[in-house]
Amino acid sequence: MIKNNFYKKFDGVTAILYRYRHYLIAAYFILSVIFFFVQFDLLKNWDMLVRILDSNYFFHNGNYFEPQRALLESFIIGLLSFVFGSYSVFAFIAFFTFVFFLAVYFFSKSFGVEYVILLGILLNPFFLFYAIKNGSELPMYSFIIFFISFVKLKKPIAGVFFALAFVSKYDSLFMLPIALFLIDKKYLESAKRIALFIAVTLLALTPFFAYNLILYHDPLFTFFMSLAENAPSLSSFQITNHSYFYQGFYELLSLLPLVAVILFFNRNVIKTIKKKKREFSIIVLLSILAFMIYVFASGLYSSGTGYYRFFLFVTVSLTLLVSVLTKREMLLLTVIFFAVSLLIAYHFLFFQNFSITTLNSEVSAAKQLLLQKYGTTNCTVQSNNWVYLDYYGISATYIHVGNYSQYPIISFGKMAGNYTLQNETDGIYLYTYGISDSKCSFTPVIDFKYGVNYDINLSMENNRIGCYNLYSKVHYAFVLSACLSVMKAFS
Repeated sequence: MIKNNFYKKFDGVTAILYRYRHYLIAAYFILSVIFFFVQFDLLKNWDMLVRILDSNYFFHNGNYFEPQRALLESFIIGLLSFVFGSYSVFAFIAFFTFVFFLAVYFFSKSFGVEYVILLGILLNPFFLFYAIKNGSELPMYSFIIFFISFVKLKKPIAGVFFALAFVSKYDSLFMLPIALFLIDKKYLESAKRIALFIAVTLLALTPFFAYNLILYHDPLFTFFMSLAENAPSLSSFQITNHSYFYQGFYELLSLLPLVAVILFFNRNVIKTIKKKKREFSIIVLLSILAFMIYVFASGLYSSGTGYYRFFLFVTVSLTLLVSVLTKREMLLLTVIFFAVSLLIAYHFLFFQNFSITTLNSEVSAAKQLLLQKYGTTNCTVQSNNWVYLDYYGISATYIHVGNYSQYPIISFGKMAGNYTLQNETDGIYLYTYGISDSKCSFTPVIDFKYGVNYDINLSMENNRIGCYNLYSKVHYAFVLSACLSVMKAFS
């Protein structure tokens, strides 16, 4: 009797929640936006700041620019800045949170999943923590979810969203095989769909090609340079620290309660899978491709780059997969799951190293050192934290040697090497290097390695330099791997 009363109350609360699910969805949206706002304000993440600085370069004569990054986010932040000014990054966060919620809505319709339940389980603690932290994850996930939703519906317009995902983050290229699900038994219609998908994708990428062609004389220059600069040689592929590799799998722990709930509410799992075989096939392929990205990143990037964040794509994919098995009866439990996820995400957030207070004090110390030594803060400096300094008003670039000795060096920690230490304030060190230790120069940062002029000049000297650099890296990797194999065979 008590057990029956419990189930009746449980069902009653679930029914009330479902009746007012629109308010629940609005609450999810508002709480997600608030969390993302607080996260950016506290962390001022390096990657997000670079996107803001790139947008300033495009639209407000800024000096700092990193052309190897996908530029959609910077472009949108720049457009929003004309309306929201210095608050444009917050408008960007709110806008793409809305786009993500819209993408999930299309997924729920095309895959036959309850929208409010899908949101509750998709907004897990790791998604909340990583989705906007680096600036490009949330847009990429949104467009990938749009992409697979329209592939499921066999709509070639999926190419538009694939193109948008690509210019959000080049890793999206791994998801291209999902487009094969546009093919079915009607071969002629399938061929037309694939051809139209390719045409739509290329048409949507026209601004990307035009930008690269006009500025760098190569329609794929920034893509090739991104791969050449950011990816180590394939011959270096090895998972050197297995603890870092397995760190990503901790995210899967958040799915275990969901799986238990699904098994409890859906006893006919096999029957559901057979009934939704096409839906499962698409998301299984998505999960496999996402896992390949994680393994690739884990094997190529050194510890400390946060490569385990790539596992977030695996978590998102698997969450979409298990969502196909969900039922309306588990709504109350997904609400509880979201509430716990939000608390865990805040726990992660407030244990991060950087905060706005820390950054402000460090930048203030850097300005104080420059004023003491040169009587001005209006000079170009070299720094191991050049992005933060540039964002907070000091024209800065990464630490050079050789021809750039006239620029002082600001270090957030003590540096080893043959540098002249001028002064130190609150753990911030001012160094000079070479014979020009009393000179404070002001030069826009755009003529340095990470500046647009550097790459423009490079591409003018050889308009296939991006492709050549990428080819050299891959070719050298295969040759080196072959040589090492031969040496091992004869040793």
